[in-house]
Amino acid sequence: MCEPTTLAAVSIGATVLSTGMSVYGQMQQGQAAKSQANYQRQVAENNAILANRAATDATERGNIAERNQRLKTEALRGRQRAVMAGNGVVVDAGSALDITSDTAAFGELDALTIRSNATREAAGFRAQSANFTSEADLASRSGANAQRSMYTGIGGSVLSGAGSVASKWYNFTRASMSGTGGTPAENNAFYNPTGY
Repeated sequence: MCEPTTLAAVSIGATVLSTGMSVYGQMQQGQAAKSQANYQRQVAENNAILANRAATDATERGNIAERNQRLKTEALRGRQRAVMAGNGVVVDAGSALDITSDTAAFGELDALTIRSNATREAAGFRAQSANFTSEADLASRSGANAQRSMYTGIGGSVLSGAGSVASKWYNFTRASMSGTGGTPAENNAFYNPTGY
């Protein structure tokens, strides 16, 4: 059977080791949570950049399509005028003028519709970019919180372990000083501090 002194030293050593392992585990968990949050932040920032690029692309494509629509309309009006003039119709008056004016009006409506659609598409991408930027900010804050939580948990584990070691040391020294190894109640409190 082991000496009470040996049992006390093993008990205190095990408590210190357990506290150290708990602290190490909390550090690993905190660092992993921070790393994951940083990764999520980076992904969200990249997605925001891509959404901004898509918004710029939508605007540029819209501008090109709008310009092309106007060119098509002008080309159609030119063909209409050429055909009518070739048939001896006066193109600047009457029905001929109405036809080419309607073509110009509908062509302009198409061009403005293209511009409007491109503007809405770009706005959608900019809204996505803003959402991704918010996600990045949230992930950054989450990482900072994980790190603070890690330090708080480590502090709690160290204090708890120190309290447990101090309690065991106190019970051990008290039992040692009595010369008899302590009373059964004192010995029970040392070896089983929770009372169970």
